[in-house]
Amino acid sequence: MKPLYIAVETITFLLFSGSFMILYYYLEEKHKRSVVMNRLFASSKKAEKYEKKRMKANLKNSLISLGALAKPKNEAETKDLKQILGYAGFRSKNAVVIFFGIKMALVFLSGFLYIFLLVLSGNITGRSIIFVFFPVAMGYYLPGLLLKHKVTQRHRQIFKELPDTLDLLLICMEAGLSFDMALYRVSGELSSVAPVLSKEFGRYFLEIKGGLPRTQVLKNLADRNGEKNLINVVNVLIQSVHFGTDIAEAIRIYSDSLRTERKQLAEERGAKISAKLAFPTILLILPALILVFLGPAIVNLFERMN
Repeated sequence: MKPLYIAVETITFLLFSGSFMILYYYLEEKHKRSVVMNRLFASSKKAEKYEKKRMKANLKNSLISLGALAKPKNEAETKDLKQILGYAGFRSKNAVVIFFGIKMALVFLSGFLYIFLLVLSGNITGRSIIFVFFPVAMGYYLPGLLLKHKVTQRHRQIFKELPDTLDLLLICMEAGLSFDMALYRVSGELSSVAPVLSKEFGRYFLEIKGGLPRTQVLKNLADRNGEKNLINVVNVLIQSVHFGTDIAEAIRIYSDSLRTERKQLAEERGAKISAKLAFPTILLILPALILVFLGPAIVNLFERMN
């Protein structure tokens, strides 16, 4: 075990010394660059803004280089991941590569921190080194869990924004605007209130201007988001286009059904509160009540025993 201990200590020393030198040269270069940027730009805020953009670009390029090593060469293997990234709102051409780059960066970082803690504690053994698999696995699977959480959050946000967006769309159409122009107006008016659907409707209008058929653009809108209520709205709109029915009336009916569903979900969550409050009541309030009621009796008992 002694040669293994010496080898691990040597590798750790090289890693830490190399990291320290890299950090030193990075900070020195950053200081020199900040001096130059302050001279080039009239304001220090502009220089700081430019420096942040440059750092983001460098980080992005580093993740792309790292992710290219771990990304599967076959595009069919990353098709589902690309779709999930699209549901989360990450649709750049390098989204899959950056995702794998984040995975690899967390793998190296978690393994490095685990070995660092082992060196500090002085408990470096063959068995403890084998357990480095657990933090490495956590670093590898953590981005996937966070991505699923992001998708769930975005779908919840779309469900929250959809009824109000449909109401404003209906008002614009009743005011005399066409369906496409109403969507364009909604995407501009709701940029701060409903940012997710505002961007999606803006992209819809760009695809319409590009010459794509309305049904195809609506299908693209549903496919790139994957939210069930938005898919149902798109299906209603496509059926209205095919059968020549009134689109405004279809939007009004579905908007009312969405509001009813949202009200039922709120009532369901309200009904669950009483059951959820039972556990903190028992765990926190009941011991305090027992202490108040039995405390004096216990004190008297100890006084008589003494």
